[in-house]
Order: sequence, then structure tokens, then C-alpha cells
Amino acid sequence: MKYFLTAVWGLVCLGVLAYGHIHWNQQVAVKAVEPVTTQQITETDFSSYLEMAANWPDTAKDQLKLALESGQPFKILFVGSSSMEWEKSVTQSISESFGSDKIVTALHTYDQTSADFIGENKQLELVAEKAQLVVLEPFLFNDNGKLKIEETLANVTKMIEDIRAQNPDTTFILQPSNPIYLPQYYSEQIEGLKNFAAANNLTYLDHWIAWPATDNPELENYLNEDQSPNELGYQAWAHFLSAYFVKNKED
Repeated sequence: MKYFLTAVWGLVCLGVLAYGHIHWNQQVAVKAVEPVTTQQITETDFSSYLEMAANWPDTAKDQLKLALESGQPFKILFVGSSSMEWEKSVTQSISESFGSDKIVTALHTYDQTSADFIGENKQLELVAEKAQLVVLEPFLFNDNGKLKIEETLANVTKMIEDIRAQNPDTTFILQPSNPIYLPQYYSEQIEGLKNFAAANNLTYLDHWIAWPATDNPELENYLNEDQSPNELGYQAWAHFLSAYFVKNKED
């Protein structure tokens, strides 16, 4: 009996040692895996970027999330007349907030009417950019006094259709040209663009609210003699767009 109990006790001790060894190995393995898991969570947490893009159209935010997950840059293409000096400031704001490796921008300006643009098939230059988001100022100031708003909107439709034919996931945002003091038919063109955006479920960035009212003589301080924006005008325009593309937590 003495030898039997000794043998049983020996087996119990061996079992305890074996269990302790296995349990220790499991704990070491778990600790070894934990840093990798934490790093993976950090790399896939893009909430801060999506919060800054909170103002964007939902389709653009979806494309941004896909770009972040794939590690590919998201492209924003700014298109409009030659009066787009605000773009430098807006691009800088976007790059500093998101990082130039996360979002890239491109700029195409045309000192011509929308009819000349379409007539020369310049929209194919925009197609080639393969941008996920196109911010379009459709030459309303250039068209003023030369084309009816119906013609301008037909040209805008052609631009959008040709781009989407090759890049169907592209999101479009429309914005007006700069305001002028005491506009006449020009104000009807602006209203037509705004209605067109609403009818086609397109985001319309009404940066005019950042300028003095069109019947306020103060507006002339924001414009050159030829009615194009001066430095003060570009600052107002840029501030509005920067606040849209990069939403601050305080907003």
C-alpha cells in the first residue's frame, strides 16, 4: 500500500507540473499575439478621417473609406473657370488634415464657355483623371451673356454623363462662379444651377453665403474691376470650401 500511494502521489505531481507547463505556454502565446492584434485595430481605424469628411456626400464618403482600406489615395478633382485661386488654400487645408498620402487633388481650369469646352471634348481630360470626387464650377461667369442657362445645364449634363460612362463611381459636387454686385440675368443662371443640383440629387456648395450680399456695396471690395475675385474674395471662397471639406470637431 505504501508503494502504491507513493506511485499515485508521483503521478499527481507530474500531472500538476504538466498542467502548469501547458498553461504557462498558453499565456506566453496570448501575450505574443496581443501586440499584432492591437496594431491591426490601429491600422484599420479610419474613424477620424471619416469624421473630417462628415459633410461630404455619402457616396464620396463610401469611396473614401474604400480608398483608406486599400491604402490607395482618394482623388478630388477641382474643375472650373480660370478664377480658382482659392484652390491652393483648400488643397493645403485638405492635405494638412488628411495627409497627402490619403487624399490627392488635381486642378483643371478653362477660360472658355461651357459650349466651347464641350465642343472641344475637354471633358475627356477630366475622364482621364479618374477622380472619385469632382467639384465642378460650370463656367457660369464665362457663359453669362453668351449662353442661356438651359444650354449651360445641357453642357453640364454632358460633362457628368461622359465622366460617369468611364468612371461610374465618381461623385459630383456643383458650385457657382463668384458673385457680382447687382447681378441681373446672372442671378437667374445661379438659381438655375441650384435647382438643377436639387433635381439631380447633387450636392450644391453655395459659397455665396460667405460673401457680402449681391445688393451690398461692400461686395465690390471683394472683386476686381472686371468682376473677378480679388484676394479678399478668394479668401472668403477658400474659407467656405475648407470648412466643408474638413469638418472640425467644434463645428
